[in-house]
Amino acid sequence: MNTHITEEQLIDYLHGELAPGADAALLLHLEGCGECRVRYDAQARLSESLRAYARATERELPLGFEVRVRAAIESSRVPAQRSLPGWVRPALAIPVAAVLAIGAYFTYGSSATHRGATTIDAAFYLDDHAALTSRVPFDEGGTVPSALFTTESVDGAQ
Repeated sequence: MNTHITEEQLIDYLHGELAPGADAALLLHLEGCGECRVRYDAQARLSESLRAYARATERELPLGFEVRVRAAIESSRVPAQRSLPGWVRPALAIPVAAVLAIGAYFTYGSSATHRGATTIDAAFYLDDHAALTSRVPFDEGGTVPSALFTTESVDGAQ
């Protein structure tokens, strides 16, 4: 490492957030550079004093706080006589789900069988045949559309 270590690199090194290669290079530089070592020691003292202050100012919850929270949770629950016991819930939910699934199956199946087959109007076949024969009027075995037998020319003269 030819340049001095930046404050960001020192902080990342102290918190163990550097990649292994960068961590090793920074440690090697710290061992050989007195100026960076002094800055590292100062940053380490600052970090430790901040941790000590945080531990010293950590506060406990007030007495009775946990008891009040638990009491509030218990009072918000549904009374036991209005709720079903735990073993009854799956015993009811599974048959209800099965009945709904069977009903949906038969409802869908019966509605699909009552639909009529799709019909195509006969005029479609006639129009389709006319369109095919007009594209290839002189095809072998094909019929010639009557539109080709008009006596008028395209520009209106006979």
